[in-house]
Amino acid sequence: MALYGVLAVVESGGGLYTTPSKLEPFIDDGRLVTISIDLTEDSPAVVGLDQDVLREEDVPKLGYSHKSSGRGAKYSLTQIGSKNGNDAEGVSSTILGRIRSWTEQDSVQSLTGENGHPDGWLIETLAEVFEKDSKTLEALEENIIDLLPADESLPYVMTIRLKLDSRDVESANATNQQWFYPAEIGVLEEAMKRYATANAADKNIDKGSSEGQGVGVVTGEEGRVVGTPESPLGVFSVKHPDAQPGLLQTESWRHYPVSDDVAMLFAKGQDLIERCVYRNGGMETYALPYFAGEMTGEKAHALYLAIASVDADREVDESADPPMSQVTFHLTENEDEAIRELAEQELRFYTVSMPISDDKNVVAEEPAASIYWPNVLSEAFRETVEGPTLDLSKGGFQAFDKWPLLTLDGTDTMQKRRLAFMRITNHEFTDAVFAYRDDEEGDDFRRIVDHRLLSGTPINVKVLFEEYLQRYADAAEDGELPPHQIVVQQLVHLETLSRAGLLEGIDTPIEPTETMTSEPIDTSDIAAIREQRLEAFLERPLFDETTRKAAALAGVLVGQISWHQDSVRGVGRPLDAGTKGDQLTKHGLENALTTALEKAKVYAQDSDRSFDRDLLFPETVDQLLEETEALPTEWDIDKRELQFCYVLGHAHGRRSMPVAFEMYDGDETESPEAATVESTAN
Repeated sequence: MALYGVLAVVESGGGLYTTPSKLEPFIDDGRLVTISIDLTEDSPAVVGLDQDVLREEDVPKLGYSHKSSGRGAKYSLTQIGSKNGNDAEGVSSTILGRIRSWTEQDSVQSLTGENGHPDGWLIETLAEVFEKDSKTLEALEENIIDLLPADESLPYVMTIRLKLDSRDVESANATNQQWFYPAEIGVLEEAMKRYATANAADKNIDKGSSEGQGVGVVTGEEGRVVGTPESPLGVFSVKHPDAQPGLLQTESWRHYPVSDDVAMLFAKGQDLIERCVYRNGGMETYALPYFAGEMTGEKAHALYLAIASVDADREVDESADPPMSQVTFHLTENEDEAIRELAEQELRFYTVSMPISDDKNVVAEEPAASIYWPNVLSEAFRETVEGPTLDLSKGGFQAFDKWPLLTLDGTDTMQKRRLAFMRITNHEFTDAVFAYRDDEEGDDFRRIVDHRLLSGTPINVKVLFEEYLQRYADAAEDGELPPHQIVVQQLVHLETLSRAGLLEGIDTPIEPTETMTSEPIDTSDIAAIREQRLEAFLERPLFDETTRKAAALAGVLVGQISWHQDSVRGVGRPLDAGTKGDQLTKHGLENALTTALEKAKVYAQDSDRSFDRDLLFPETVDQLLEETEALPTEWDIDKRELQFCYVLGHAHGRRSMPVAFEMYDGDETESPEAATVESTAN
């Protein structure tokens, strides 16, 4: 947070407290109104009121410090009006009123008195000159109206010029001059700093303040520290004492000691930090980029440009492009080879997720996430989407638009990898397959998983199966079967994690092997298409284990018979309507499987199509009988593992005939149109 404050200060061209860049809209087009006050006599006297065009050379001596939030007086004695302009009345009442208000601020007045600054008397004198309803102030108001054009609105800056005997002022920057502007008097600069950092000591504290002598957590130096600085993340705040049991607000400086300068850096860096947050689903995830190792000018410049380039509203393929993705590719695809190398070697992200609410508890945190694991995941994701899983000719499923894990549009590998990286960092990779959660539960668990993946921590397969089946249940509406794309996305998700080495708790890889056989499918024969696609679907290590394969084959057969009942026989309640995958038990599967085997024989007798023969879907029945002689109630398999293998097989089975018809290029009598005629006849 302090680093981002430094970047913001450097970019603005100003100091830590002064913000001269904020006066740029006033230069040449605006006017500088100067109130001259003589403090060399027994009593202060306003001896001049002048106005002139504001020039660039005037800015350094004004010591202007901008207060970005809220209206009212700015931090410095120099004050401004609207950059769109004020008339004479507005200058007389509003801008002059801000100078009066500045002299009354408690933080400014803290420099007066016995324990104050040696030159605190200057502040007391200014407060006297600008005292509310005083004759001096009333005279100034009238003189301003007389001096400025009444019917013309101009941008105005107002400042004070003091005539001093430098021998009487310890904090005067020079000894050979009579007239001093705010930036040339130390006590006025110190007052400006006190005003600017006042909230860092008393924010959200009704009585008293939090300040003391200690070692700053950022600087490591001993000195004045405060305990309630402006925190861009909102985590370190006395606003939420319920999250910090036993915290005494006025003693918070002991727990979180920050120097005045660092407190100011926190506030300065807020705009940059805001660029690095991604919000969705009731959660906000900060991904703050930085470079490992010693900070250099080259690193700082590259980091600032990368953060500044982030567009919070940027979308790709109708998906949000989160800051982590934009920063990563800004640096790793930079035109400068040195920047690209730096990014590959040293780019890190501090990531933290919190609820979007007053409850600022940290849900998940990773202080040093590198781009290694997101890159590994995105490449594994790309390989999965382009592999046999979504290749119909290899027993896979179809790619579908609008389903984030089923398509990666792009003209080359790099574009697809970038889109995959984006899907991972904008939470789609997790949200697309995990269970929905209500408002009270929030997305805490999903974000914890995201953080684990970004740091390279494997996920247990039992957790995934539980989430997958819950999401499957969520997607079922009014008793209807969930879209099969839900299951396909989950398979892509599972294979991606397996490819990336981020899956544990299972004894085999999930993804198909690179050496899997894939003979050209005979598209002139419906039965051959089904049989060859089924063999390719099962040719993956997940199904090397007999029970998993049997569970998948059971799902395939129930899906095939149910499709036949729906599309050919017009059965109102097909078999799978009463065999919900997320509620499946071994006993229920045994009943469904027994019914499916019976129907396969009975329905074949009513069909005269060549591919039905004496048994519907014989390729599935034969494989099932070959794999196991035991009934499902005797299978040794975890419930969720059984259910997932079943719904995966069911998704294939339900699409077995429709895909075969899509791929078929033989006789018209075997076409889908023929199936419609037969359905009508039956």
